[in-house]
Amino acid sequence: MPGRVVIFGWANSVHIQRWATGLTERGFDIRLISLGGDPIEGVETINLPRTGLLSYFTQARRAVALAKEFGPDIIHVHYAGGFGYWGTRCGFAPLIVSVWGSDVVDLPRNLLFRYLIKRTLKRADRITATSDFLKRVSLELVPEIEDKIDVIPFGVTVPENPSPLSTGPVRLCFIKMHRRKYGPEILLKAFAHARSQIPDLCLTMAGEGEMTPELKNLSSQLGVADSVKFVGFVPNDQIYSLLQEHHIMVMPSVMESESFGVAVLEASACGRPVIASRVGGVPEVLRHGETGLLVPPGDVDALTEAIVALASDREKCRAMGEAGRELVQTNYIWERSLDLMSILYKRSIDGKQKNPPI
Repeated sequence: MPGRVVIFGWANSVHIQRWATGLTERGFDIRLISLGGDPIEGVETINLPRTGLLSYFTQARRAVALAKEFGPDIIHVHYAGGFGYWGTRCGFAPLIVSVWGSDVVDLPRNLLFRYLIKRTLKRADRITATSDFLKRVSLELVPEIEDKIDVIPFGVTVPENPSPLSTGPVRLCFIKMHRRKYGPEILLKAFAHARSQIPDLCLTMAGEGEMTPELKNLSSQLGVADSVKFVGFVPNDQIYSLLQEHHIMVMPSVMESESFGVAVLEASACGRPVIASRVGGVPEVLRHGETGLLVPPGDVDALTEAIVALASDREKCRAMGEAGRELVQTNYIWERSLDLMSILYKRSIDGKQKNPPI
């Protein structure tokens, strides 16, 4: 057995599910301690009751006790915010902290959270970030962690034979929660403008959220309700099938904490070009003019122009899709991400064994 690892993270997060399952398959004995959520098949999962933000503090003692009871070789915190508090409460080394985005971009605007997150990063033995962008933001927050932070991207699997682009009307897709930070209303407005130039253009709005009723009304007001399809939440294991039914994926996020852009990689893995906002870590996984197009966040006109440019040039769509797929195969394979995390775990355990606590 390579080692015993306690993970503090959200059981319902597909990212946590993939890390916990993948590392278990690599031979690590994992105990996941979460606030709410469902058990992960094949992984020991303990879900503590979540009644609100204060649960991170009220459940901390129980979480720490459960972690120590397991006798871990490593404690790995996913998200330097609330779960980071649990990690520091353990007083355990080695402590690995993975920053996710909003924990180092948004939360530090609150002075209390800023203090807690900085303390977590200072106490961590190793830190991982999914992108150079997140590494840079973390260093701006706590410059002294430079010698202990690694970039480990969240890779994706690549389908062997993705379906070619169909010859029918060009179909766009949006796959995010219907929240303002993801810019769904910006996409609808740009789509309406683009459709005036390409009348048979279609759009699928996957996902759901507090903006869903507003978005449906907006599509009617814009006169495009007949060409916009709302399909609701799409399970992760159906994302690739959905992507391959479309020609272009659009990701008009307006939040700087869009730390990496896994959705971009998923579309690229399927050979689909992507139009996305130039925010956060997205430019690291989308090469402008090669695998898709980047536009300024919140700019309806620029987004319209990008949609028209790609939707009216199928050969460009095909070429960008192929370039994106090659980019993923070269740099962002999921197994390679597991390799990097496994190496970090093994080195941390070896370091602990060579330098046991006094």
